[in-house]
Amino acid sequence: MENLKATTTEFLIRESLLDLHKSSKQWVSEVNLWKLELNFFQKLLDTHAKKVTTYQGKKTIGHLQNLITYYQGELMDEFAKAVRKHEKYLIRVIDGGESDDSTYKVKHEIIDDKINTFRDRFKDYKEELFQFIEELL
Repeated sequence: MENLKATTTEFLIRESLLDLHKSSKQWVSEVNLWKLELNFFQKLLDTHAKKVTTYQGKKTIGHLQNLITYYQGELMDEFAKAVRKHEKYLIRVIDGGESDDSTYKVKHEIIDDKINTFRDRFKDYKEELFQFIEELL
């Protein structure tokens, strides 16, 4: 009976790790999509910035541009690096090379919180950008 419990526990831990692995793969996909979107948004701003003549409009362009610069220049690279590092750690835990001390869950939750927070902010950014561009059309 003891052996069955140990095997069941090991199986559940492994399944949990595989779920975290799937989640981190999803993050990689999201970060890659955000990078593509940011490139598109940069082109959109470059194209429509010529139409802006008011002080407030130029201020909005500057704000939107600063966010693109920050997201592209720092945040996406930070996310990609954190996810790669976490993935390597998860693989070592799955392969048995790291102790199973649940640190991976804490690390996973920290990254998940950051990704979720950015996801909400990025949604707001896109709404602001699209509203601004729509006003220019």
